[in-house]
Amino acid sequence: MPADVRPVDPAHPDRRIVAEAAEAILRGGVISFPTDTFYGLGCSLMDPAAVDMLYRLKRRPQNLAVISLISDPAEVEALAADIPDVAATLMKRFWPGPLSIVFRASILVPAACRGPKETIALRFPQHPLSLALVRALGGPLVASSANLSGQPPAKSAEEVIRAFGNQLDLVLDGGPSQAVQPSTLIDVTSGRVEVLRAGAVDVLPYVSRRA
Repeated sequence: MPADVRPVDPAHPDRRIVAEAAEAILRGGVISFPTDTFYGLGCSLMDPAAVDMLYRLKRRPQNLAVISLISDPAEVEALAADIPDVAATLMKRFWPGPLSIVFRASILVPAACRGPKETIALRFPQHPLSLALVRALGGPLVASSANLSGQPPAKSAEEVIRAFGNQLDLVLDGGPSQAVQPSTLIDVTSGRVEVLRAGAVDVLPYVSRRA
């Protein structure tokens, strides 16, 4: 049976389609949708069973963290145990945008959904569809690249379907991605900026800074 696909305009998403996607996530499902970089797999960060399913779909080792999208930088205060000064500077400079930041996770994040060393990776996206989904969900939305672990990220709904078939609850088709780089991923848990993955945002001027 083919995957359930909904065409969507990423710049002006239909509220009914967004609501349908959020409902699928709230039921514990995993969906795919276009993000501000490539296509992602999405589920609720607060649903350990859904996060586990996402890992299994991707065949991703559990020791590799996933990135979650938030709808407002203020949400970091609840999800992160602390916000180093350098992180606050980078958030102000580059958010909304394709910068993902690894923090020490707060006690509100389910233990099963934390990354290595009790961490959480967060991004405040500029992408209208991503923002609409997070707001409709009412909580952080896991957005891991839509690909099998080790494979290139999907740039279209067709590539998502080829990789996952009917295993997803819903696929939002926003057309081909124009992105050429993933989000930049940094770790600030030490108070310094450690670049885990180079990407769309240049943070090199901040790497030597300490909180």
